[in-house]
Amino acid sequence: MIIENKLTKRKYRNLVLSELLFGSFRAIIILVMYCLGWRILYSVAKAGQLKKNIPLFLGVCFILLIILINVIITCHAHMKNSFFYNSSSIMADNNQLVIDADENNKITYQWDSLTKVKENRKWYFMFFNDKSFFPISKDNSGELKDYLEAFKPVKRTYKKISILALVLATACGIYFVGTCAVNFNGHLAWKINELKTDKKAEIKDMNMYTLKFQGIINILKDKEKTEPNLMTNSVDIKFEKDGTIKSFETYIYGFDNDYNLKSGYLLYYDRSKSSKVTIHKQDWGSKGTIKYNSQNDLSIIINMLNKINVKDDVKVWNEPTYAIMYKGIRDFGYNLDGIRLIDKDGNITIPKTAEDDIKGPAISIYCPGREQAIIPHRFVYMPGSQAN
Repeated sequence: MIIENKLTKRKYRNLVLSELLFGSFRAIIILVMYCLGWRILYSVAKAGQLKKNIPLFLGVCFILLIILINVIITCHAHMKNSFFYNSSSIMADNNQLVIDADENNKITYQWDSLTKVKENRKWYFMFFNDKSFFPISKDNSGELKDYLEAFKPVKRTYKKISILALVLATACGIYFVGTCAVNFNGHLAWKINELKTDKKAEIKDMNMYTLKFQGIINILKDKEKTEPNLMTNSVDIKFEKDGTIKSFETYIYGFDNDYNLKSGYLLYYDRSKSSKVTIHKQDWGSKGTIKYNSQNDLSIIINMLNKINVKDDVKVWNEPTYAIMYKGIRDFGYNLDGIRLIDKDGNITIPKTAEDDIKGPAISIYCPGREQAIIPHRFVYMPGSQAN
């Protein structure tokens, strides 16, 4: 029986790649690794946990890369059998399959060297014990199936199922990862929001003694058009003995002329993570419930830290690290430990007794982790002195 060979080099390469990727045991490994990769991406999108998930994801990518390299090498080895796609005809009889390699040479495969046979709608796929792979078109193949089934059962290929499984895994992966990117449903949504709302600022002089809190607020005003009335009840600054700022974080509320909350600004900096200050803007619109309190007006805190000589104040402690904290209006009662009263002109007094509760905007300067051993200096803003 003579069979017309309809293989071309391109067609043979495509069939080989299709078989290697989707028709062999590799397809199961690829599908499992692919699904696992999407599962890890979903975990990253939902919860972050990069330290745990990134090594796992890289491991999956490495395995898939090894499989891909193996497929390329194997395909290249198959393509060396050029007689499969260069011959014009194939002859089959009861004992063997003869392929015309060229005018003078013929390649012969005995039927008993056939290891397995697969088929799809258009092709038979023959596998021989020398690991060669030979597709034959079903068109004009005559009684070839009878020859093949005499030696090996002809099995259907399930490449389409493998491809559909990969498509389904891709669709599910995109859907579930996508849900983590909207409506603040996951870590990814927050990161996307940060990209939209965050701004970065590079500051060369990160020294508390020279920059002061006024300089930190100037960073905000250089990057954002702020509202006319600003308020805060959260300032946290850590700095070294020479004034070098290690980190700071503050949240500023922005109110319009009618004292309606419009925006919030989170400023934070951590020298161990970045050399830049991050400014995160939050638009409150009409949903803000925070009320303006004139005692927490930003100008009071700025004025206090402009008037306080922080460098001289911490000098008495001789510690490697210091901190400044402001948490809004505080009531110290009659406790005078570390209390310093400061007015709008920067006059500072240390009260010996208190006639009334000591209450007002309070800035604490302290040694982090040593608050029990070293009493913080608590500067309380008061228009009139309560010192005796």
